[in-house]
Amino acid sequence: MVRMWVEALPTPIGLPLFVIVFVGVSLAIVVVLRRWVPRATAGDNEWDRVLGYAMASYGVLYGVTLALIAAATYENYRQVEEIVLHETSTVATLYRDVSGFPEPEQAQLELLVVDYTDHVIAVDWPKQAVGEVPSHTVEEVSQIRDILFAFEPETQAEAAVQLQTIQAFNQFVTARGERIGVTGLALPGLLWIVLGVGALLNAVLIGLVEMRQLRRHLVMAGIIAAYVGIVVFAVASFDRAYTGAVAVTPEYFIELRDWLFTTSE
Repeated sequence: MVRMWVEALPTPIGLPLFVIVFVGVSLAIVVVLRRWVPRATAGDNEWDRVLGYAMASYGVLYGVTLALIAAATYENYRQVEEIVLHETSTVATLYRDVSGFPEPEQAQLELLVVDYTDHVIAVDWPKQAVGEVPSHTVEEVSQIRDILFAFEPETQAEAAVQLQTIQAFNQFVTARGERIGVTGLALPGLLWIVLGVGALLNAVLIGLVEMRQLRRHLVMAGIIAAYVGIVVFAVASFDRAYTGAVAVTPEYFIELRDWLFTTSE
């Protein structure tokens, strides 16, 4: 459900709507339990004391779990962003290295690197944005490899350029594989169950608190539920870094195309 909100709506709209629904469900649980608690606790002086211990222990456990999951999800997001940045760096290095080749290899290789960048922006990213792994081999990569290995240097300088460019090409291929490999990087389904059940139990424990004034009870429950809802929404936003409103975009590749390739012409 959270993934639906994140992927279907922009954050300024999806977040408030999700929090409203999240808080509404929590308050409904409070209202339902308020009818049962007075009857269940009639004459029981230990209720508040035992419930206080339970809420304190649960608050620590769920709070730590929520914080760890949120931190791990954001770390995954940052990792994907760094992987994309690293690939653009290898593409830029490869483009610079092929400029040392003689003609016509230089023009062919430079054009292929530019075409590859356009392919990533126009083909790979739309697929990754919907969670699809772009598994097919890009033609430009194969052609770059063929030209590099078929080139026969006539001088030591050309041999050095070829060796350096092949090393840059290998790093580029590795970086491309890493970027594609993290397309499906996401939280395991079990952790989403932990988050959902934990939020439900949180609302139930708050609803079990015996308070005379309904307004105070709802305000207290609403504040806690709103914060938990925001954190859960944030976790969903950073999960699957290529999809949703908060996603890693091809911005680095666009900047590479518009800056390096344009200034090199």
